[in-house]
Amino acid sequence: MIIWLASYPKSGNTWLRMFLRAYFLPEGNKFSINSKGNQDFESTTFPNVKLLKSSKVDHSKFENIIKNWINLQDYVNLNGKINFLKTHNGNYTVNNYPFTNTQNTLGGIYLVRDPRDVLLSFSNHLKLSHEDVYGKMVSMDHFELDENDPDLKNGYKRSLLGSWSNHYLSWKSYKGRELLFLKYEDLVKYPYENFHKVLTYLKKFISLELNNDKIKRSIEMTSFKNLKKIEDNEGFAEQGMSKEFFRKGIIGDWKLNLKPELSDKIESKFKREMIELGYI
Repeated sequence: MIIWLASYPKSGNTWLRMFLRAYFLPEGNKFSINSKGNQDFESTTFPNVKLLKSSKVDHSKFENIIKNWINLQDYVNLNGKINFLKTHNGNYTVNNYPFTNTQNTLGGIYLVRDPRDVLLSFSNHLKLSHEDVYGKMVSMDHFELDENDPDLKNGYKRSLLGSWSNHYLSWKSYKGRELLFLKYEDLVKYPYENFHKVLTYLKKFISLELNNDKIKRSIEMTSFKNLKKIEDNEGFAEQGMSKEFFRKGIIGDWKLNLKPELSDKIESKFKREMIELGYI
């Protein structure tokens, strides 16, 4: 069964996964932000090239991925294990094809972040202007691209992001399973309390020990400063178009680096959701 680690891009998904990797790290093993086979916690991106090809899905057209969302999850779950899957896909239903169902999903953690800070970080990641990224964040015709398939020169559309607000609402409105919602800002301000909340939630589905000292060590191990240091030394497979994945990781960067007229447009477009989440 699947436990989703879901978010709009640049909202803390990687930090969450690195914390879990650190927490489940076997004693004596070296922590790495890149998968090196010596970890007890691994999360797979859904969907990915290996899964699509082994399932014989022609992913050159996104409509084929949509039609096979459930089939692909059925395939993943054939191993009979708890599968942690990272996704940036909205929990949408397209042409009567749902993204997931209760037969495949056990639970999920959704991370949300102030869209003004998301815009800055996403802009750096994609190497696009703030205005171009704003245009993407307000559009339902917005996809995550994967360029890791050597057989497809221009990559393929892996996930339907949609707009920032619709993405959040799609997961918030999901009634199939109990999901845990976390704000990126709360993780930054109160890491111990919120990562404890994460482990308490996961304890409903998997066998784990809640160890306070281990939580604190894992938080230290996955501090932004340490993650950035490891990236500088080892590189990071999820780097994207930017030279660095771990850019700043701070709260409120938009106040200094986002044009007031653009922040006003974001606040106007996402007003209801931003008020609900306490961002305005």
